[in-house]
Amino acid sequence: MKLTTGFTHGLSFGLLLLAVILLSKCATDIQTSPDPGVLKVILYSDPADTQIVILSKTFTVSSSDYFGVTVFQGKVFSGEKFAFLYKDKMSYRQEDVTYNIIERKEGRYQEFTIFDSYVPPGDYTSLQFGLNSNQVKIGYLEIPVKLPVGDNPIRKLEQVFTVKENEVTEIKVQISPFKSVKRYRDSYQFIPELKIVEINHYR
Repeated sequence: MKLTTGFTHGLSFGLLLLAVILLSKCATDIQTSPDPGVLKVILYSDPADTQIVILSKTFTVSSSDYFGVTVFQGKVFSGEKFAFLYKDKMSYRQEDVTYNIIERKEGRYQEFTIFDSYVPPGDYTSLQFGLNSNQVKIGYLEIPVKLPVGDNPIRKLEQVFTVKENEVTEIKVQISPFKSVKRYRDSYQFIPELKIVEINHYR
């Protein structure tokens, strides 16, 4: 009886020890997911692009003028993989947002944070988002504008950059507002001229 009891206790202790060893081994093999980084995309107009010629008359932008551009469907790519971009870190769905890209304050174009979004850390190869417009108001003129027939409103900007855990990567994109308006026959087309001009990293 004593032998049987001792054997049973020994077997139980052995199984418990084996379970602890296996759990410890499994725990060392578990890798925690990295914390996300933040990608902030800022859009602003070229400060040198302030005039447009319409019907042989030159118009210079003023504080009362309007050039509405709608931004939508932001993505950031790492090769073929991508992450969606959102308006702010509290957003859970993508949305279309319209900005007056020639809004001026104290004689300067304003900057707009078009995306401020959590993304996985890593190396990225391009930034993509859609742009559209339908009206420019400058001086006493209101000019209907539209994308060329069949033109894709999605613009992809090739640029290698890195997003790190718990850090902000800020990308500044410059648009040339009036150079993006081209006359075609009796209408005006919106063909965005965009470029990445600056990338900053901070906590």
